[in-house]
Amino acid sequence: MPVYKNKKELQDILSRLWAKIFNTAEIVDKLSELSLVVEFRFTDIETRMFIVVGGGRKEVLWDPENPVRADVEMILASDTGHAFWMEDLNVPLALASRKIVAKGSVQKALKLLPALKPAFALYPVVLSEMGRQDLLEKRKKAGRKKNWLSALPGLLGRKKMAMGRLPVFPMDMKEPLRVMTTKPAGDVMVTSRDLLRTMVTIRAFEQHLSDGFRNGEIPSEAIHLSIGQEAVAAGVCMNLRNTDYINTTHRGHGHIIAKGADLKKMMAELYGKADGLCEGKGGSMHVTDGSLGILGANGIVGAGYLLALGAAQTIKFQGRDDVSVVFAGDGSVNQGMFHEALNMASVFGLPLLVVIENNLYGEFTSIERHSAETDIRKRMEAYNIESVQLDGNDAATVFNRMGEIIRAMRKDGKPRGVELKTYRWHGHMEGEPELYRTLEEKQSYMEKDPIARLEKELMAQGEYSSDDMLSIRTLVNFQIEEAVDFAKKALEPEKGELASRIYYPDSSDLFKGEIKTPTSGQNMSYSQAINQALEEEMKRDERVFLWGEDVRLGGYFSVTEGLVAKLGDRRIIDTPISENAIVGGAVGAAMTGLRPVCEILFGDFLTCCMDPIMNQAAKLRYMTGGQVSMPLTIRTPVGSGIGMAAQHSQSMERFFFGIPGLIVVAPSDPYTAKGLLKSAIRSDNPVLFFEHKLLYANTGPVPDGEYTLPLGKARVVRKGSDLTVVTHLLGVSAALDAAEILSGQGIDVEVIDLVTLYPMDSATIFSSVEKTRGLVTLEEGTATGGIGAEVISRVCLAGFSLLKRSPLRLAAPECPVPYAKNLENAMMLDPKVISEQISKWLEG
Repeated sequence: MPVYKNKKELQDILSRLWAKIFNTAEIVDKLSELSLVVEFRFTDIETRMFIVVGGGRKEVLWDPENPVRADVEMILASDTGHAFWMEDLNVPLALASRKIVAKGSVQKALKLLPALKPAFALYPVVLSEMGRQDLLEKRKKAGRKKNWLSALPGLLGRKKMAMGRLPVFPMDMKEPLRVMTTKPAGDVMVTSRDLLRTMVTIRAFEQHLSDGFRNGEIPSEAIHLSIGQEAVAAGVCMNLRNTDYINTTHRGHGHIIAKGADLKKMMAELYGKADGLCEGKGGSMHVTDGSLGILGANGIVGAGYLLALGAAQTIKFQGRDDVSVVFAGDGSVNQGMFHEALNMASVFGLPLLVVIENNLYGEFTSIERHSAETDIRKRMEAYNIESVQLDGNDAATVFNRMGEIIRAMRKDGKPRGVELKTYRWHGHMEGEPELYRTLEEKQSYMEKDPIARLEKELMAQGEYSSDDMLSIRTLVNFQIEEAVDFAKKALEPEKGELASRIYYPDSSDLFKGEIKTPTSGQNMSYSQAINQALEEEMKRDERVFLWGEDVRLGGYFSVTEGLVAKLGDRRIIDTPISENAIVGGAVGAAMTGLRPVCEILFGDFLTCCMDPIMNQAAKLRYMTGGQVSMPLTIRTPVGSGIGMAAQHSQSMERFFFGIPGLIVVAPSDPYTAKGLLKSAIRSDNPVLFFEHKLLYANTGPVPDGEYTLPLGKARVVRKGSDLTVVTHLLGVSAALDAAEILSGQGIDVEVIDLVTLYPMDSATIFSSVEKTRGLVTLEEGTATGGIGAEVISRVCLAGFSLLKRSPLRLAAPECPVPYAKNLENAMMLDPKVISEQISKWLEG
């Protein structure tokens, strides 16, 4: 039952409340500092209330006939408003759950809330005066809740910590496969009417999004529209085949529609429904349809350049005459990703078509203020890429010229650049006030409407009539209404789908079995074992290629030496010093059918390519609703000990450990290095493969013949009964040496090599601790936020009573790695020091 009986009661109660508020000196004094208009739109009782304060005004307006421009709109049910005044509403959570949909300058509204604190005592008084004591009685029975305003500081400063469900990994999955496919290539004849109908469809689709956003129907606070830019999307995409790839931006609805995406499924995605193209997991900024070569929109400005670069590498690698197209805005050309991608595309001669939609603004900043060179075509030409600048509002010219450019690319496979001058009619995102441009400027560009311009041209040519125009718009409106109806009726994703589509369901063979110590085999170095694994996997699978800096010569540590002579420079590829392009390009190649292995010169340089790892490789399968797999391996050396100081000596594995979507591997000897690298390359998920510099020369037996080792498994490298040491990489040999020292004192140490850091093999750790009743963690990195912290957390939460004493954490001091050898040595894992610390811990 609704709280209020009808609209009149709602208006009477809230009018009386605000009258009291405006007559309370304590509140009025604070309101006098504000200038604000807030609109409350009640969705269940169709009425609008405006609160106006500032400039000598303090008033309430109900459903005014003349338009009132509000600084903030609050869309909510009347019951939610009642809960707010009764202090029974957690406002931040109400905003998050969309019980309240806020539009406009929410920051201004937040300034109003502290001023209203005394008003909470007035609402019960008003209810009593209006004869609604029954609402107060209900509150007494339910019990008074703490005012969220007073509770907020405590909530921000204190969180209840608990161990949630551990992530689901590939070996645990039983989900249906949903893999990107592309239909056969084929050029399609496009008429002028087709071009116009596509543009009209894009505008109608996005106009509905604008209306739906304003009405609170779209479950997002970030909708970016391309209204006014339709000629670009239609003119480019209608020249493409299904087997051509496109990558686009947060403002990519038009490109995706023009490439042929299903309107119903696309609309359902924007409504967050299970029948959406991405099953409701991508939303407006991440719409994808792999069946049509739509590799997706992307919320990271500039990321599309790298993914499109990788897709172009796939096309060239496979000998196809398709093209990879990236759409981006003028603001993105100031990102390093733009420059790295264009340089590599030019150096490698890849079929990458770069389409820059220059709509004059990068978010809220004009191109004159964000770019030293405003002629973007010149920037692309600087990389020896043939580039042109076109009027992006002239649909016929865009279509015809893009057709010529794409046909030329199909013949020579070389990159091209196009700058299309256009203009977006709406703001950077819906609801923002657009204070950075004038209405006169907008109006001048709206008069250049690309749809009206094409209609006029077609009518002048006798190819189009007013009846044709009506027919097209009628058909398009019907299709949009069908799409909206489909989206609204579609079901939301089931809660059980929350953790699905994170990882591709790999073959169970990659995760089965144990990692046992080899009893025989050829002795080889850690470096040789990695080299051998790469050679075997590249001979086994033609889709595998290796690229990185100087890999043809072997790389900095000579790990890949000799491979180019055996496999050729098509498979072993030297890249520019461009970590973003190396990894980001590999992500695009992995999405489109190849199995890249990247080498990053030093693990420290992963900081230069965090986005393609964290936001792309780790998340794209999830955001696309399972449309892509990500068979990508990133190899890199980590750790200190060779006198290269703070920027070449870090233990970087801790920064990627625990990121859903990634697998993190850290082998400690030649046997595990070879077997796990082969498994990593065979996995359809992104694997970070950390190699320790000091282990490259380490030798050990490697079994003869073909073998792989299971991902996600730890191993017991030394059995013991008195305590368990859990470690990885260089820590394994240090722990084994310390264990030998302690054995002379009668202390029997069990040593566990984690091997795969994420997913962590908790079962092996628990089994050991249950036996020894003692836990020590050892790592080369610093303690805070380290891997040892997670090991201890899991053990304590799973079975704290198993431990006879508090766990011991051994890690590096909280400082960067120094250059001076004596200082660096002081940070290194020292078996003698480790054994002494464990002895003291046992004595205490």
